[in-house]
Amino acid sequence: MNIPISPIDEVRSKAALFDKHPHIWRAREKPVSENKFLLGNLILDEALHGGIATSGVVRIASLTGIGEISLFKHVLTTHRTHKLRVFIKPPAQLQAPWLSSLGVDLEQVIVVLPKTDQEALWAAEQCLKSAACHCVLLWNNTMDAKAARRLQVAASHNDTLCLLFTSPNQQRASFPITLDLSLHLRDAQLVVNIIKQRHGWPVSDIVLPHSWTPNNRAIQSAMQNNKNTEPALHSVI
Repeated sequence: MNIPISPIDEVRSKAALFDKHPHIWRAREKPVSENKFLLGNLILDEALHGGIATSGVVRIASLTGIGEISLFKHVLTTHRTHKLRVFIKPPAQLQAPWLSSLGVDLEQVIVVLPKTDQEALWAAEQCLKSAACHCVLLWNNTMDAKAARRLQVAASHNDTLCLLFTSPNQQRASFPITLDLSLHLRDAQLVVNIIKQRHGWPVSDIVLPHSWTPNNRAIQSAMQNNKNTEPALHSVI
């Protein structure tokens, strides 16, 4: 004989399942301890509970050239067993002296220039699965949730970080990824919004100092770098 379950017992049973599920974060919980990269700004790193995860996908909605790559310079220059920094379909030509000034070893940089966004997605997934990459930087404005999930799984399973740069004008769908950020400029300062983060709340209007005006020291440094013979970036078309 089947004994009917009361509505109250059914609700309690479902609540117990949610309460025990390992992939559901509850606000009462403390942030889960995991390996992270510091970004170098105390307020931002604190809002991210110690920086960004060393694996998974981070989406950055940003205009081009406002400091979106420089924000991750500490990530790019961190030494790991995974050596390569792969730039896939960047919106402009990368300058070797600039990357070198950030502290990036140019021998560990590869630039991939696919013709289509689909080819770029395929290249990014292969790089993440290779276990040879420290970080993959991908520019793509046609990503959907299914493709984002594939990149997230590939990055997480191979301890690799994927920085996904998108236009702020694109329709913003929710992706199953580790971290979702948006960047914009306000009064010559970079403003970071944490749209979604794993094991944490969204945080808005984190203001970072940012200088747009080059001084003589910057100009002299650029001229000196141009005199030096820099190794060319490895490009794949």
